Amino acid sequence: MATLRDLARELNLSVMAVSKALRDAPDISAPTKERVLAEARRQRYVPNRTAQNLRLRKSQLLGVILPNINNPYYSNLVWGIERQAEAMGFQLVIGHSLDRSDTEMDEVRKMVARQVQGLFLVPAVRWQHRLATLDLIGQSALPTVLLDRYPAGAEQYPGVSWVVARDHSGAETAVTHLLDFGHREILFLSGPHGASSSAARYSGYQRTMAASPIGYSDTRVFMAGEDIESGRKAMAQALSEKAPCTAVFAFNDHVAIGAIEVLEQQGYRVPGDISVIGFGDGALAANFRTGLTTMRIPQIDMGTTAAHQMKDLLAGKKLEPRELPVELILRHTTARVPQPALATG
Repeated sequence: MATLRDLARELNLSVMAVSKALRDAPDISAPTKERVLAEARRQRYVPNRTAQNLRLRKSQLLGVILPNINNPYYSNLVWGIERQAEAMGFQLVIGHSLDRSDTEMDEVRKMVARQVQGLFLVPAVRWQHRLATLDLIGQSALPTVLLDRYPAGAEQYPGVSWVVARDHSGAETAVTHLLDFGHREILFLSGPHGASSSAARYSGYQRTMAASPIGYSDTRVFMAGEDIESGRKAMAQALSEKAPCTAVFAFNDHVAIGAIEVLEQQGYRVPGDISVIGFGDGALAANFRTGLTTMRIPQIDMGTTAAHQMKDLLAGKKLEPRELPVELILRHTTARVPQPALATG
């Protein structure tokens, strides 16, 4: 493998001049830089990042902690981060919290031990002690960008920013879509307590229903979570309580799919009898046996935007959190209200 010395010998330059040319230093002329780059390509020179980092006394590492990278939604976030981080000269270190607060804390400690220069975090959802991780991050003075959601009180931490979807307006769009199709009895399968996304989507549902002819009622809200099983349980509870229903707005796509499975098991046609809309538009939404109508979150753009925020945080800039727009994606799980309207049960 070619070294800096090999390049310098071939070009009759000093090792320092070659190194500066590869780093695009301003005191090296443009023709010299072109010669060095051409020779580096010819010899297939690969920079020794470990040696560079030792000289710079920086790790050039950024940490990413996710609930589970096997979820395509989170994989898309990482893809967006990675593309921009690479352009910034950073490599990523991935950790998994499994959406558990204790595991999340352990992963943060590991990232600090690896001397990462910044951290991207999809926070584990919890109701109590929700700021414990941010306390640990604050003690470590680790610039951090939260993705997808953030805990109440995150604004207290000067080195922390976040990039989320416009969850409130997205929920309003989803419910308005169902209302425009003539639905009035619209259930909401809510997300887990303690996450900004849950609160904002609930608020959007509540406000839109309150302004509708039928109004808002707590009896149409059923606690779910984030996964398919929680959607199954919430839908089964709604059926057992015989809640009037022609449509379901689910916290996310996984909850929506769990609801659809229970509805179909109980003999309901989706959307022939009951319409269902999700939120997120991960790979599962498009590839489910019935294409899921949903609100699309720009997942890759969220990761890219977070990487830009990290660049600014590392430069010491004060940032405003970002909310990215969402888009209604029409597929095959919503339709005009059936006549006559059915009641579940």
